[in-house]
Amino acid sequence: MKISKQTNFVGSTPMGTELSILNYEIDSEKAGKHIYIQSGIHGGEITQWILHELFSFLKANLQQGKVTLVPCANPVSWTQRVYYSTNGKFDFYMGKDWNRNFPGNADGSMGERIAGILFGNAQKADFALDLHTSRESIPFGIYSRPEYEDILKIIGIKYNQFIDMRNASAYANTLNACLDSVGVPNLCIECGSHDAYEEKNIHEVMEGIKRLLASFEMIDKKQCTPAPAEIKTFAKTVKYTAPKGCVLLLAKPLGSKVQNGDDLFYCYDNNELGTKETVKSKHNGVLFKASPTHIYWSGDDVVQLLLDEDTRTIATAA
Repeated sequence: MKISKQTNFVGSTPMGTELSILNYEIDSEKAGKHIYIQSGIHGGEITQWILHELFSFLKANLQQGKVTLVPCANPVSWTQRVYYSTNGKFDFYMGKDWNRNFPGNADGSMGERIAGILFGNAQKADFALDLHTSRESIPFGIYSRPEYEDILKIIGIKYNQFIDMRNASAYANTLNACLDSVGVPNLCIECGSHDAYEEKNIHEVMEGIKRLLASFEMIDKKQCTPAPAEIKTFAKTVKYTAPKGCVLLLAKPLGSKVQNGDDLFYCYDNNELGTKETVKSKHNGVLFKASPTHIYWSGDDVVQLLLDEDTRTIATAA
C-alpha cells in the first residue's frame, strides 16, 4: 500500500499567497481500476465528511487498483465567506458557477485554471465521482447517459436525476459533461444539504461508494451492505416559489411523499400579524429539495418536487 499527496499549483492571490489543490492517492500497488473522487468544487458544500471516512476505510481495505481523493477541489470558493456563511456556488469575480469552467484553460481565468487541473487529473481515471450538496436535500444521483443506470443500480442511491448534458447547453461545461466527451464514465452525487452534517445521508453515500469499489473488485464485497432492491430515476421536477415576501415554514420534512392538495409551506406576512397563508401542492411527488432559509422575497425558490408521473423504478441486482 502506497499513500501519497500531490500538490497542484493553481496561481496566487494579489498578496502573493500561493493557491494549490491537494490530491491524495491511495495505491494498493496491485493492478486494477483507478477511481477519481472529487469534493468541494463549490465552497460550503461539505462532502468531506465522506472523504475522511473513505480515506480511513481505503487504508485498511483497498485490495487492488488505486483511488484519487480531492477533498477541496477549489481553493478560492472556500474563501468566499460572509459572516458565518461560506458562499461558494458562484465565482464572485466572474459571476459564474464554478462548475461551468471545464475542461479548463491553463492561461484562462482562475476558475478555468482550477478546472483545467481537476479535469486533467480526472480524465486519467477509469471512473469519476463528483460529490456535491444541494441547498437542503435528500441524497440523489445525477447521471448524464442512460448507460450509467447500470452503475446507479450498483451504488443504490434511492433517487437519481437524468440530465441529458449533450443537449442541454447549461451543463456543457460541467465536469460530468466534459468527462463524457473524453469517454470517462462518471456520476455526480448530491450528498445531502449545504453546510450540514447529516449522519444518515453520509452513511447512504458512503455505502454506495463502497458498493461501487466492490463491483470493480477493489475491495471485498463483504465490506459493504447490499444495495436496496430498487432505485428510482426522474428527469422532471417542479418548483414552488414564495407568493410574497415573508417568513416561511415547510409543512413536510424532506423526502416526504406529497399528494395533490397537501400543504407544502406556510407564509407568515409581517403586514398581517397573526395570520398565515398556506401554499398547497398541485402535484403528486416527493419533496426532495428546499432552500435553506426561512426568509423569502416574492418569487424566491422554496421547494422542488420530483414528480410521480415522471418517476421510474428500476430493480437492482440485490
